[in-house]
Amino acid sequence: MIKKWFIPIVSLAVLFSAAPAWAAKSVTALPIGFFSAQHPKDSELDQEHKHGKGRMTRKQFEAYRLEKLKEIATYFGIQAEGKTAEQLKKEVEAAKLANKDKWEAFKAEHQAKRLEHLREVAKEHGIKTEGKTSEQLREELYQLHGGKGKRPHRLEDHNRAKQDKQNGNQSEV
Repeated sequence: MIKKWFIPIVSLAVLFSAAPAWAAKSVTALPIGFFSAQHPKDSELDQEHKHGKGRMTRKQFEAYRLEKLKEIATYFGIQAEGKTAEQLKKEVEAAKLANKDKWEAFKAEHQAKRLEHLREVAKEHGIKTEGKTSEQLREELYQLHGGKGKRPHRLEDHNRAKQDKQNGNQSEV
């Protein structure tokens, strides 16, 4: 029994003992620029990878988030100058938890601004806005543009796609 397994075990031991030496030689044989070509620099990443359907680079998005944090910080009376984004984020989170009513008022104020903006856009497109919610306005604008810029991450679009698929399958059967 030992004779049967002796040769495969010895050959594997020789193979594994030679592998680290071979791997070390192969790394030194690679060209100098090989690793930098595999891992692009930050400036290259900013050009390639966009955030939010290709509208913003990562750097632009981080600047946008920092501006939003500064806006929230000024609303809560937090000094934002000279602080990093992480410090500011921690302080804002603490302020949100401490002043829940103030945070709810801030959110309501921004929802009102969003509704006003949607009403202006809807008026430009000839849609009546009296008594409509922001969701209704968004849906009408979406339908007006023929479904351009589909929002697959939205739950209502996902459900609508499922219904369309079910309706299509029923007519085929």
